[in-house]
Amino acid sequence: MGKGLKLPLFTSEDGQLQKRGYIIASDLGEGTYSKVKSAVWQRPGDKQPMKVAIKIINKRTAPKDFLEKFLPRELDILQILNHRNIVRAYEIIHINTKTYITLEWAGHGDLLQYVRLKGALKENECRKFMSDLIEALEYCHGINIVHRDLKCENVLLSKKNQVKLADFGFARKLNPTDLSKTFCGSAAYAAPELLQGIPYIGVIADVWSIGVILYIMACSSMPFRDSNIKTLLLDQRAPLHIPSAVRNTISQSILDYIGKILVFNPEKRITLAELKTLPWAQGAEVPRNNAAGTTDKPSK
Repeated sequence: MGKGLKLPLFTSEDGQLQKRGYIIASDLGEGTYSKVKSAVWQRPGDKQPMKVAIKIINKRTAPKDFLEKFLPRELDILQILNHRNIVRAYEIIHINTKTYITLEWAGHGDLLQYVRLKGALKENECRKFMSDLIEALEYCHGINIVHRDLKCENVLLSKKNQVKLADFGFARKLNPTDLSKTFCGSAAYAAPELLQGIPYIGVIADVWSIGVILYIMACSSMPFRDSNIKTLLLDQRAPLHIPSAVRNTISQSILDYIGKILVFNPEKRITLAELKTLPWAQGAEVPRNNAAGTTDKPSK
């Protein structure tokens, strides 16, 4: 063997994945109990290999409640989902103590990266992304699946900038009127009822989260301070703050639209179906009446 020649080190799992046509490449990210890597997959019957993402869950290090409750739910749900605006799961592979989920590749990364790169998005682009996201969520809710972890990092973009909703790690099958008690997701995107520890209806809480996502797209900032739960709840109750950077360009139509979503009282919060009928969703961009730094939200 030539001096200095280094052979690649493969685990037994890597070898088994190679036999299935996978070549693992770089790291993409890391979750609480999982890692995501990019890979190339030569799928049986395909002429060309395809780029995919592989979510790797190490069951040896994950806690019991995750293994017995959340992981089985995620795997069941991924096998049900089939929508153009949801990341497709191609295969679920169990090797030793690890579970591998082969996922559709999203060429333009996640929405948070996109907003950080471009700054506040034009309203036409916000509208297009929001329409895609609502389509994905309506599909999920229509088959009694609530996501419960909607945030910019879980909204991926394809090479053609089509929304691909991802990460169903906290998702659950629930009937529209079923109450949930588990706090899921990120506090900054969580509905007030979750933060207060009140049993909540998942589809209504999901709607709040997409309002936070839209605000971030349109303003390139977070709508609420999330240093602690008390401050977060105070901000959620208060009139919506409009950053100075977008104060003179953002339309009243989008503010009215966001204001109907970010309603503190879940019983008065708008539905996905109603959102699609609002003027902003139809293309209206009425200029703002004033340059104040806040805008009133509907009655709490």
